[in-house]
Amino acid sequence: MTDETQRHTGFGVRIMNVVEAVVSWGSGLALLGATLTIFFNASGRYLIGWSFLGGEELARLLTVWITFVGTFVLVRREGHVNIDLLLRAVGPQMQRFFRGAGALIGILVMIYLASSSYDLTAFSFGSGQMGTTLPVPRGLFFLPVLVGALLMMVAFAEIFWRAITDTLPPLVDLGTDADEQKADI
Repeated sequence: MTDETQRHTGFGVRIMNVVEAVVSWGSGLALLGATLTIFFNASGRYLIGWSFLGGEELARLLTVWITFVGTFVLVRREGHVNIDLLLRAVGPQMQRFFRGAGALIGILVMIYLASSSYDLTAFSFGSGQMGTTLPVPRGLFFLPVLVGALLMMVAFAEIFWRAITDTLPPLVDLGTDADEQKADI
């Protein structure tokens, strides 16, 4: 980020940058935890005949958190799966329109997902369901969907706002080096 760009970033953008950093680090630590859990569980089972009873369920729980909460980072960077062939064929103003429209659709989908996952999470926590082998509330398996949907909704809202205010950064061409593209701008 250049000095000029840093000067013009608002407080909200800085907050989003901090949230993105926390989510990135948290996802990395969760991935490390899931990997080590699976490794030690498999090694212990085959080498000394011992394994952590809730190890597989813990790895599954961490994977669910990584998937739904970590997707916020991809959405914010517009690195999520989308169809960008049309975007490459149109000019910058139409790109901004399509990116903004996609963000608006993303906001609406995340509102629906957050609402549905809230109902499921609240029911699961309210019923007192516990994990099968890991003694944690079953609601912890549904909570990342709610948290991730809320974070992605905010990320889509940021993209939508930037589309409206014409402050979206240019699209990164996947066929070239990002540093080369910045030099061309």
